[in-house]
Amino acid sequence: MHIAFLTDVALPYVSGVTVAVKRQRDALRGSGDAVTVVGPHGDVDIAEPDVQVPGAPSGYRVALFGPRLGARLRERGVEIVHAHSVFGASGAALSVARGLGIPFVVTLHTRLDEYVHYAKVAAPLAKVLLDPYVAAVLASADGVVAPCAELAEELRGRVRSLSVVGAPTDATLAAGDRDRGRSRVGVTAGEPLLLSISRLAHEKRVVDLVDALRALDRADAVLAFAGAGPLEREILDRATAIGVRDRVRLLGQLDTAALADAIAAADVVVSASRSETQGLALCEAAAAGKAIVAPRRGGYAEVLGDGLGGVFPMPAPTVTDLAAAVARVLDDATLRDGLGREARRRAEGAWSPAVVAGALRRAYDDARRMRE
Repeated sequence: MHIAFLTDVALPYVSGVTVAVKRQRDALRGSGDAVTVVGPHGDVDIAEPDVQVPGAPSGYRVALFGPRLGARLRERGVEIVHAHSVFGASGAALSVARGLGIPFVVTLHTRLDEYVHYAKVAAPLAKVLLDPYVAAVLASADGVVAPCAELAEELRGRVRSLSVVGAPTDATLAAGDRDRGRSRVGVTAGEPLLLSISRLAHEKRVVDLVDALRALDRADAVLAFAGAGPLEREILDRATAIGVRDRVRLLGQLDTAALADAIAAADVVVSASRSETQGLALCEAAAAGKAIVAPRRGGYAEVLGDGLGGVFPMPAPTVTDLAAAVARVLDDATLRDGLGREARRRAEGAWSPAVVAGALRRAYDDARRMRE
């Protein structure tokens, strides 16, 4: 099978979408399928024969898909067009698919209502227009993919064909060195280390984690953030204001090796985000055998299970709820180790490249049947 992935964003801009596109591409190619990725010029982290298109600004937000794209994909023998965005990429994908008479599939990667604040003064209008627009895009697709069952259930009855498929985890992120990671973070062997892996942005509720650190009845615990984003200053200001600045570390955007070491160094991986669909960073931590504390949202919680592969207090936990869950895991080494073992076992069964490639193929087969 030859699939074209169309994306509005691409590496080196790091987000859940760019990582998912790369991981799903690799999984399909590893299983014997051909994948052509069409994305912003100069930033698609993949080799020929992929098609690069202009982007404005380069590599992010607006990929300019040209009128000859359909002919170029026909020459390559593309059989399925899969858009990884409901914006520009989906419009181009629909046009190409209908022109070639092949299925159009779209993945709804994110809970878009959590991101309308980026529209700034236009946010109220964006919120009003978003639902009908997204509904129209999804209704036009031969197949819709959601990264978690919760989101899929919200879409059920509104689309023609629906599948739940996440992105695979990266095995190299489960092979870090604990001592090296703790040395880089600057914690001693006996200090509990909490690790957050995400963009430092409002929808990720990263400042809530600073408040949870303060509410935690462990004055020796350290909280490290792996990631970059607009809230770096706010995190530090909040930490200073509540007296925990000496126990907060900003690690920045880490490469694969450094992130693997940070995960290995952590005692608990934490998140306060309520906007996750799959929550790929938490899936990576699970595959590395780490105990996780996070809201009960998204694919990670569905697969791992509350009290089995992690502790997920509720869909919208308070800072106090998160702190209590973290304390429970930190204070019980047997529980912590058991959560980590079960997390690894479940991650291997749900997010291996072979499992994801098989699920994508089934989604494409379903979309093909919709065209018959």
